[in-house]
Amino acid sequence: MRDLTRPLQECLRAMDDKHNLQEVLRRYPADRDELIGLLRLSVDLGAMEAPAADPAFRLRARNRMLAAAAHRRQARRWNPLAALPRPVVRLAYAGALAAALLVGGLTAAAASDNSLPGDPLYGIKLGVERARLATTFDSAARVRLELQFADVRLAEAQRLFAAGRVNDGVRGMAQYDTAVTQFNRSIAGSALDTRAVDDLSRALDERAARADATLKELAGSLAAGGDAEAAAAVARTQSHVEQAWSGSKRDLQSRGSASQQGGHQTKPAPGEPQPH
Repeated sequence: MRDLTRPLQECLRAMDDKHNLQEVLRRYPADRDELIGLLRLSVDLGAMEAPAADPAFRLRARNRMLAAAAHRRQARRWNPLAALPRPVVRLAYAGALAAALLVGGLTAAAASDNSLPGDPLYGIKLGVERARLATTFDSAARVRLELQFADVRLAEAQRLFAAGRVNDGVRGMAQYDTAVTQFNRSIAGSALDTRAVDDLSRALDERAARADATLKELAGSLAAGGDAEAAAAVARTQSHVEQAWSGSKRDLQSRGSASQQGGHQTKPAPGEPQPH
């Protein structure tokens, strides 16, 4: 088994310094998939908050430590890890540590999917999203992820309003607006092939129609309930988001037209030489 310590450190340093992570991964083609998996694990674990210490757990851990010390004082036994190369031992310890952390954090990570802004686990949810974006190098896949996360922000705002957390709901609308704007920028700055343009155009039409209906219904419900200020905030978000959707549609349409024109070949008139 190869020692991935150095390439993993280079990847983490590239992420911290905002350097080109993909360029680092190109230097290790055989280990690319493993490195991406370790990077996702590193970001996910870094976003998790340590749970509050359980006194009973600490007591059990203390007893186990004492028992382990007693066993070490006994006659030494053959340690299978000692026969392994040092890099393998380090990787085995790292895997054991990651597994131990994940045992305590898997429940929290799963619960974070349903968390809302202001909830204790919401930071984990955002950390997982950032990790997925940071390790998605295909332009079309990354844009689809950003569109998916915009949907998540809108759903969160709806749930906040439904729970009576009006101020948080208004802030959720602002986060949704920001997510749609980021999607719009990614569309403008990403290299997309014809298939990706067609797929994103269909997805965008569906999302735009659904979001328009949702925001209109939400603004009307808030106005009917006497929350005129919140209703106005939703209406402003709707207007801004519609402009962003329109910009993305125009961009995708222009790319589709340019692709069709680029692939069109004019047939020569009779008698004219055939192109070589």
